[in-house]
Amino acid sequence: MLANPIPLSKDTATDVDTNLSNYVLKFADADHSEYSVAGLTPPNDKSIFVGHTIGKGGEARHVFRLNRTEVDALLVPATLSVYINIVRPPSAALTNAIVKEEVNKLVDFCIEGGTNANIDAILNGEF
Repeated sequence: MLANPIPLSKDTATDVDTNLSNYVLKFADADHSEYSVAGLTPPNDKSIFVGHTIGKGGEARHVFRLNRTEVDALLVPATLSVYINIVRPPSAALTNAIVKEEVNKLVDFCIEGGTNANIDAILNGEF
């Protein structure tokens, strides 16, 4: 089981976490769990979903999703979701170490030198 609470920083990734939000467990069953930040006034919400399934070809599917709901000036709620989805075929060649390398590369690409430059480029429609 994951930590409870899950402390996440809104700052650029570093070894020192600051500006933490603590996501506390609100639901868990055999294939997924959900966490949320306590004390937010609905419909504002910050939540985490972690789930695991096995696909038709025997591949393991692992998803980590962050959701954030904010209310605009007209009091209309809007939800943003950010996912990491890992699909791993049943092969001994793809070890946990290899999966972690690829996740680390993805994080490195996103934070690019601590400036988040590649996230800005993606949000600006660049490819």
